[in-house]
Amino acid sequence: MASLLGGTSSIAQAAEEKVIRPARERIIEGWLIAGSSEDEGRRKVSMNQIDEGGWPSFVDNRAKDVYDWGVRRFWLHNPFGTVSGEVMQFDQYLDARDAGLDVLTENFSEAWGPVTRGSLGEPVELIAYIGTADPDDDRLQTAFDSGSSARVLGTMLACVKPLLMAGASIGADAAVKLSDDGPAFHFYKYLESIGIPVYVESRPKQANPDWSEFPVFAVDEWWRRSDPEVHQDAAAWALPNSQMKREVVRWIRDYPGKSTDPAVLEELVQRTRAALLNGDTVILRTDGIRAAGIPFERFVEGIDEQMGIETGSATGSGSVEPSSADSTRPKTSRPMAPSKEIAPNASPTTVEKAVDRSRGDLEIRPATLNGVEKTKESKARRKKPTSSPRR
Repeated sequence: MASLLGGTSSIAQAAEEKVIRPARERIIEGWLIAGSSEDEGRRKVSMNQIDEGGWPSFVDNRAKDVYDWGVRRFWLHNPFGTVSGEVMQFDQYLDARDAGLDVLTENFSEAWGPVTRGSLGEPVELIAYIGTADPDDDRLQTAFDSGSSARVLGTMLACVKPLLMAGASIGADAAVKLSDDGPAFHFYKYLESIGIPVYVESRPKQANPDWSEFPVFAVDEWWRRSDPEVHQDAAAWALPNSQMKREVVRWIRDYPGKSTDPAVLEELVQRTRAALLNGDTVILRTDGIRAAGIPFERFVEGIDEQMGIETGSATGSGSVEPSSADSTRPKTSRPMAPSKEIAPNASPTTVEKAVDRSRGDLEIRPATLNGVEKTKESKARRKKPTSSPRR
C-alpha cells in the first residue's frame, strides 16, 4: 500500500505537449458555496445557495439554466462548508457530516452523478474544490502519525468519497505549499491515474516545481500579480507561465455575478476573451450575463480561429468529454509558447514569498510512513478568511 502513495516516479505523467481545449470548453461556471453567508450553524453556506432541498434542489434550480446557456464545466467552491477560525479543510465533508448538516452531505452523489454522466444532454465536468491535504489538519495528522499507509489512503479517500461517487473532479486548495514528493502529491497522482482530474492551487513554486504537472487553479488577479516575467518580486520564487504543463484555470472573482450594467459586462467579456486567447480557462458567475441576454458565443466567437485550434468533435454549445477522461485524453493540443497577456495587473500590498522547503519535507518512503516531517507553519499562522482561496 505504501508504494501506492510514494515511489521514485509519478503514477500519471504529464503530456509532453501542453493541451489547449477549444474555447467553448474553457469557460466554467463558478459557485461560491461556503463563504456565501456568515451563518456558522450552516458552515457559512447561505440558503440562497443550498436551501432546504439540498443538492437535488441546487441541481434542479441552478445547473440546468447554466447548461442551457452553453457551459459544460461547473465549479463548486467548498461544497461542504467552512467555519471561522480555520483554513479550508480537506476533510470538510467529514466535518459537516459529524456536525449533522445533512443538507450539505446527503444526496450529493445522487444529485450530481446523473449530471456528470449526461442527464442534461451531454456529460458535464463537475469540479469540487476543497481544502488542502495539510498534515496540520487534526484528522489527517492522526492518519499521517499512525505510520500506516493504508490508514492514510483510507482517510483521504473517505474525505472525497461523495465526490468520487458523483464522478467529480477535485480542486485542492493551497496544494503547492506542500512538498511535491509528499502524501498529498502522490495521492493526487493516484487519483489522476484512475481517471479523476485534480486541479491544484495556486502558482507552483521553484521550491516544488512538480506541482506544474497538474492543472493549476488561481484567482485571476493573483495569477497575473504572481507572474515572474512581469513582476520582479515574484521572480525569486514563482514558476513562469511557460513552465505550466497543463491547463491554467483563472477565477474572475471581482465580478459580482448579478450586475447587468453594460459597461461592467463588456469589460468582463473582453477580460475573458483575453484569457482565452492566452490559452487559459476562466471561471465566471453568469447570472448577470444571462439576465442581460448576452449569448455564450459572445465570449468564444473567433477564439479558436485566432489560435489555430481545430475544434474536432466539439459540437453544440460547449461540448466536453466526460470528466473522467478529461486530464488524460484531451481532444485538442498545440505547442504552448510563452506569452505576455495585456491586462490590468491587480497589485496586492505584498507578494507571496518562496517557502524554502526541502524535497524531503513530508516525504513518504516506499516502505514506510514513519518519520513524516510536519510542516513548520502552525495552524494559527495559516488562518485567513475562508471566503477567498489561499494563494
